[in-house]
Amino acid sequence: MFKSIVPILMAKTFLMIGVVGCSTLDNGVVSDIPENKVETRGFGGPFETSDDTITGENGLLSNLFGDGDGSSGSALPVNKYLWRASLDTLSFLPLASTDPFSGVITTEWGASPESQNERVRVTARVDGKELTARALDVAVFRETLTPAGAWVTASVNPATAQQVKNNILQRARELRINDIDGPKI
Repeated sequence: MFKSIVPILMAKTFLMIGVVGCSTLDNGVVSDIPENKVETRGFGGPFETSDDTITGENGLLSNLFGDGDGSSGSALPVNKYLWRASLDTLSFLPLASTDPFSGVITTEWGASPESQNERVRVTARVDGKELTARALDVAVFRETLTPAGAWVTASVNPATAQQVKNNILQRARELRINDIDGPKI
């Protein structure tokens, strides 16, 4: 009995694939995109047409980050000034990963030239669209090198993470002021 059902199921499957495939042909029209235009899909909006799909008014970056005050319908749950300030402030360490969708920036281990037996790693998390201290969490990790050549976890002064957070917040304020007033000459 099973052998007689298999060909029927296969025929129905191929028929459904054919019907679905034919329904997307849209009377033989392959594309309605005007010349010199690129079709992009926003993160929740309809198709948009833009000459500059990355940085223009309706570009990918403006759609992702909006204007930073949370009122633009930004697709990402992070404040663009805190995000950019975190990247700027942590630029002295190599980046391990950045995820603007979750708001997490993680650095690789880095050591200063003066202290080769000690290394640090920083994780910053931007959580929210507002430019506030509550929307930013910073964690600093430290390791020291033992005489045997192994890295071991070392304590970190809590004031260190707070200082990094303050530096990020200060940079974010500067970026916001530059967007409002323009760069200072």
